[in-house]
Amino acid sequence: MIKRAWNSPTLMTWLSYSTKALTLFGVLPLILKRFSPGDVVLWYLFSTIISLQSLADFGFRQTFSRLISYAFTGAKNIDVFTKDQSEDKDHSNEPNKPLLNSIISSMKFIYLWLALIAFVAMGLLGSWSMVKPIGEASSVAMAWYSWLIILLVSCVSFYGKLYMNFLEGLNKIAVVRRIETLTSTGSICSSIVVLFVAPSLLNLVIVNQFWVLIVTLRDWYLCRTTNDGLYLKVSKKLPFDSAIFKKIWHPAWRSGVSGIMSVGLTNLTGIIYAQMGSTGAVASYLLALRIINQIKEISMAPFYSKLPVLAMLRVKKDMHSLISVIRRGMLLSHLIFILGFVIVGLSSNILLHLIHSKVEFVSQLLWILLGFAFFVQRYGAMHIQVYISTNHIISHIADGVSGVLYIVSGLILSRYIGVYAIPVSMLIGYLGFYAWYAARYSYQSINIGFWKLEKQTSMIPLFIGLLYIAVVAFIIK
Repeated sequence: MIKRAWNSPTLMTWLSYSTKALTLFGVLPLILKRFSPGDVVLWYLFSTIISLQSLADFGFRQTFSRLISYAFTGAKNIDVFTKDQSEDKDHSNEPNKPLLNSIISSMKFIYLWLALIAFVAMGLLGSWSMVKPIGEASSVAMAWYSWLIILLVSCVSFYGKLYMNFLEGLNKIAVVRRIETLTSTGSICSSIVVLFVAPSLLNLVIVNQFWVLIVTLRDWYLCRTTNDGLYLKVSKKLPFDSAIFKKIWHPAWRSGVSGIMSVGLTNLTGIIYAQMGSTGAVASYLLALRIINQIKEISMAPFYSKLPVLAMLRVKKDMHSLISVIRRGMLLSHLIFILGFVIVGLSSNILLHLIHSKVEFVSQLLWILLGFAFFVQRYGAMHIQVYISTNHIISHIADGVSGVLYIVSGLILSRYIGVYAIPVSMLIGYLGFYAWYAARYSYQSINIGFWKLEKQTSMIPLFIGLLYIAVVAFIIK
């Protein structure tokens, strides 16, 4: 039993994400207590900018991980997999090493260029967005040094994502997450020590970025030792193959557009709001956004840890096992998100008062709107991933249309309801198109109806969320 848990991708992902979540209880209270509102804003803006690196990735990360899963399972091609294709035609029982070599060679070439693009984009646009927030920091010079460190380390880390892609493609998630738990613990403990001994934004950045480099080295080492050194055997440099690049680019650019119109817009709201809102209001919003994103990351573990499995089951055409994995992952993901959202909503003001925080929490109404916007987004995103396991990408359409709805409604509503326009516009985009469009394709790909799946996945978490609203509206007020 212990060995099974130790090798479970889901449990190890939970352990890793839960360790990271300790920042909410260990690091965050100290930051809120010891840093000025200007430094708090800057700290979370740094985190936001780092998370926007996924835009420079432009969909290649998930694409490469999925294609490596196909090749490792023995797929003879990296085309679209449907439930109607014959099993013998599409895959063998052994890893397709020539195909793996072609994929990895292309991945190295692409990530080198992507890292250079990320460096230029962060250096120019990122630095421009930092001018006003850094001007309100307690030490302007130290703030710029902090940003320079983040810029350099982030680009090294970005290139290192190719090692994570390979490990995830081989479904070595349990191994990665176990070691990630140790590195996360080291980062949290060293951050706490810094905040007690020498609390400054620069010192905190130095400590955190040191552990970012350690994580990159960790993935590099694991690639060379896992599966009897398979990475070294299939990572021989090959000439640029335009044919294989086209097969990689076709799904990747669609995922890239999806990322820009979903994660990109969500995080950009914080950067834009920081240019216009008061320091206190921006700090409150970024705190809430950081917490809701942390809850989202933890809730992703049961489902996203199974993405390589979904790709492998698609290749094998095992629809019964595929639906079983999907149902269990979605239910646990929804439950964890809603429970985290409710607990934070009920306890946030009490906890901030106890630690004498210099930053207040957002209103209950804003928190509820943010929570339900993210809940609907998670619903649609998981269904997108179910369908993407076929290697036919529709997320660019789902996120593109919902993104336009979000932008247009946000521009209109912001002049009337201020910061509340952000979550309301999210809901308009997600409910108006994203969620139902993604779910429709997902249901079709696994041949199942809405109620048959959702009565066992999203209905109970949704009821808990509605019950929380009732408690806030009629009891707490």
